[in-house]
Amino acid sequence: MSATTEKPRIFSYNFIAVSLINLFVMIAYYLLFVISSPYAASRFQASASLGGLVAGVMVIGCLAGRFVCGRLICAGYKKVLFSGMAIYLSSLGLYLVAGSLPLLLGIRFLNGIGIGCIGTVTGTLIAHIVPPGQRGLGLSYFSLSTIIAMAVGPFLGIFLMRSLSFTSLFLLCLGLGLISLGIALLLRLPPLETAGEAAGGATGDAAGETCPAKVKRLGLSGFIESRVVPVSLVIVLAAVCYGCVQAFISPFAAGRGLDAEAGFFFLVYASVVFVSRPFSGRLIDAGSENLVAYPALLLTALSLGLLGLSHSPGALLLAGALLGAGFGNFQSIAQAVAIKLVPKHRFAQATSTYFIFLDLGLGLGPYLLGLLAPRFGYGGLYLFSSLIAFACIPLYYWLHGKKASRPGAPTR
Repeated sequence: MSATTEKPRIFSYNFIAVSLINLFVMIAYYLLFVISSPYAASRFQASASLGGLVAGVMVIGCLAGRFVCGRLICAGYKKVLFSGMAIYLSSLGLYLVAGSLPLLLGIRFLNGIGIGCIGTVTGTLIAHIVPPGQRGLGLSYFSLSTIIAMAVGPFLGIFLMRSLSFTSLFLLCLGLGLISLGIALLLRLPPLETAGEAAGGATGDAAGETCPAKVKRLGLSGFIESRVVPVSLVIVLAAVCYGCVQAFISPFAAGRGLDAEAGFFFLVYASVVFVSRPFSGRLIDAGSENLVAYPALLLTALSLGLLGLSHSPGALLLAGALLGAGFGNFQSIAQAVAIKLVPKHRFAQATSTYFIFLDLGLGLGPYLLGLLAPRFGYGGLYLFSSLIAFACIPLYYWLHGKKASRPGAPTR
């Protein structure tokens, strides 16, 4: 069968390799996220708000890394990937010598920069690797690596904190980072880097689409894709809510006698997302993102409200399931829409813009809403987050939903 008639495959060698890199990096990321606030409180007697800042500053570092890498990726994705890996692995080693709270904040910011660079490269590569007519489904499958990490990372962090020292947990994350580096060394070069590096954006199949000459000009458009900003404004608010779940679920559950169920919260979350993502991805490919977006935002709001009121294992785990069906799918929808809104030569900027806003919400949420915890408790914090999630529904309609493509509309 000729190359022109061969049916496109989603699960190619590069797809699997990039997904595995993302999986191991994100397991360490989420493990560190849930242990960072307890570590800061235990080692440096940090308050709830400062603990939230310690958790969230890594996400702000991700934002900084993505902002720069959305442009630099045209210099060659392997250069950016391995630069990010070097920063990432170095920062993981520095956790072992963090002797003060300011130093810990700096290390986590540096850690975030590395993750931001790695995530921007993997997200951009997947957008190019997946067949054009299957991008919604392909991105949904790829994002399952993050969903698995969302379950495994917090689960390991919450349960291993009981039996292992923080030093041992930091070494575990360093080991996961080294595994990711080993896979990255085996990654095969797709056409986008070869032509982009060799010709510096010259004409050609991949080069002309991936790194056009105009990207070399200085300006905000080299980093941010304006067409993606509207839907990204919705994801930043939704991410504020989810960031608080990540950062404070452990102390919240402990305060209500649900310590054992806290780790299972993320397993339930991930299981629901794992099952539902392929279906939502197919709807996006059919041009029906609104059919998923509105229910997803509504379920996000309901899950946060239920979480704030949870006093039993069943209610806590049900909140996790609703959050998986809600935010877990809206996150994928927003990324697919970001890619859908732009031509191929702007995939890197679109991916970077989406993740910048996502990281901004995940990073600022624990710090800003953490200020409510001393007065209203973590339950009150989650109830307030529920109101924010409800507000995302009309905001989505106004910014994107009313002008979204109708079912059957072709994707780019």
